[in-house]
Amino acid sequence: MIQQLSALTVGAIATLSTGLLFGLSGVALGQDTDVVSPNADVPYMGVDGVFTLDTSVPSSLNDPRNPGRITFTEMEEFSFYRDMAGNDPIAESCQYSYQGAAPDPFYYPEFQTSVWDLFELTSDDPACAGFEYVALRSPHGEPIHMHVRYGGESSGFEELLQMSLAEADSAEINPWWSLYCAEGVTACD
Repeated sequence: MIQQLSALTVGAIATLSTGLLFGLSGVALGQDTDVVSPNADVPYMGVDGVFTLDTSVPSSLNDPRNPGRITFTEMEEFSFYRDMAGNDPIAESCQYSYQGAAPDPFYYPEFQTSVWDLFELTSDDPACAGFEYVALRSPHGEPIHMHVRYGGESSGFEELLQMSLAEADSAEINPWWSLYCAEGVTACD
């Protein structure tokens, strides 16, 4: 077995490990594992800093699922706040590991940058449990903005990705496209 593995190229091992990772983390098996984050060459993939809800988009502002403020530290520590000022924490200092990138099932491949970066909770603070899985359309555009979805223990990456295919429903505010701007910016879509 070791001799067989040594014959594999580094690229083949990377592809194999990516496939295993997606298979174990809840993303549908057989999904395109060659997809990489559009922010792969950006420090921390741009997931570092403070982002607040875009107050100019009613569907994002009025969706009760959307925290008012999210703070990211070097794409490993996320904090979620009910308010945009960061005075009312939902969960703070939640630790995450990056699980890879996955294409948006609605917009990809027509829009090659429509890729979600997937993060899984590694800390065991009960306050963070509702944010077990986090999917980000990492910071992009001008002005810079991002989209965030999350789910608890009973959720998974597949469920978060499939939300892009939800039938339009203004009462349920679906499909879920939260919109966050870099702190201090509004109307960033």
